[in-house]
Amino acid sequence: MPQSIRTQIKEFCTAAKQPFSYDIFNNVYIWFGIFWGLPIPLVTISLHYAFLSSHTIPSPLTTVLVTPVQWFFMIHPLLFGALFGILGCVRRQKDRQVTALIEELQEQSTHDPLTGLSNRRNFTHVFADELARARRRNSALSLIFADLDHFKVINDTRGHQVGDQVLKATAAHLRACCRPYDTPARWGGEEFVILLPDTDELAATLFAERIRTSLQAGLGPDISFPITISIGIAQFLEGESLEALIERADRAMYHAKQQGRNRVLRWQSLPPASR
Repeated sequence: MPQSIRTQIKEFCTAAKQPFSYDIFNNVYIWFGIFWGLPIPLVTISLHYAFLSSHTIPSPLTTVLVTPVQWFFMIHPLLFGALFGILGCVRRQKDRQVTALIEELQEQSTHDPLTGLSNRRNFTHVFADELARARRRNSALSLIFADLDHFKVINDTRGHQVGDQVLKATAAHLRACCRPYDTPARWGGEEFVILLPDTDELAATLFAERIRTSLQAGLGPDISFPITISIGIAQFLEGESLEALIERADRAMYHAKQQGRNRVLRWQSLPPASR
């Protein structure tokens, strides 16, 4: 027997054990099956009744209804209802599998597989939405660009598996520090960005300092060695693109690296010659 047929039989038998297959209030397929099978007893009863009436049999309808053969035909709507109910349950399970698969694909297309944070593509869409909202409200919009310090040394000395653990722990830490409407994302490698709606550059700097100091305090028992991070801050300027905003925050982060790492610098604090 082909594998596909065995799979279908297994699915049918599994559905036959599910209460939903016989739930007449929620499984519309049951009623479809009942109405599908209803013509069978109606036709057989009508023909039997017409036959008895033509032979002047007394009480032909009563005779029809007490005939064992007619009982077999009269249970057909119930049999069809049960059969279609089981098929409806199979359909329901298939729909759930398809929905779960679609959700999984959507998650994979919008989130970084290692850290679970938004990826670049999704971050770009979020930025467009938040920018439109900020313009409507005439509110500030700032961006954090963060880079783990000496991450290459961690990979080289402790292995890439430990490096992945650090990235996951850092992502969880950023997510825990963020407000519900902030958007943290993995930008690439050990680089992270956070979009902060309704936040100017000074407020974003205070927020970034909390991230830096709490990260320096430790990422939990699984990461036994110190981790530090360098952060650049930039506030959105009207008319600039996301790439330009990120470039300014990245440049601020670069100067934080140059000044000794493990610090926060905002774009406006940079000397004009460094901008």
